[in-house]
Parts: sequence; structure tokens; C-alpha cells
Amino acid sequence: MVESMTLQELINLKSPNFHLIDIRTPQEFAEYHLPSAINIPYDLLMTYSDRYLKKDQRYYLVCDHGSLSFRACAILQSYGYKVGSISDGYNLRHYCY
Repeated sequence: MVESMTLQELINLKSPNFHLIDIRTPQEFAEYHLPSAINIPYDLLMTYSDRYLKKDQRYYLVCDHGSLSFRACAILQSYGYKVGSISDGYNLRHYCY
């Protein structure tokens, strides 16, 4: 089962113990994103997950609406990665830059 939290829940965390990965395109990322997010587009992350992720660390993935990040998490979990999805994506854009 894919672990998820809303963007608001993520923002409310005082000391997050994970990495936030924005899986949108670089152009979408440039428009707005959370300051702590790093951009690894979906295709790159899925093709080269072993280059970007470590199995002993936790990651949360975010996209525009949450569906693509959820799908990515399901696949990455099957590979043994500790991943979760931001369930509502960037629907709360006023928190982003």
C-alpha cells in the first residue's frame, strides 16, 4: 500500500526526515515548487531509479494532482524503495515558489 500525505500535512511537519522529489517536467518545476523539492522528472526517475534513490532513505513524490506520483510510488515500492505520495499534488500552489 502506498503511503501518502497531503501537501498541507507535509508543510506542517517540523522536521521532515525524507527527501521531496518533484516528478514534473523541468518547465513545470520552474513555474512553481516547494523550496525543499528537487526535480527528477518521472521518466528519468522510473528509468534510472537506482541512480537517484537509496533504499535506506525515505522519499515523497509530488506531481500536479497526485495520480502520477501515486503510480510512481507503487512501482518504486515494488523495487524496494521507501516512498510515499503527496496525495493532492500541487493543488495548494500558494505554498510554492
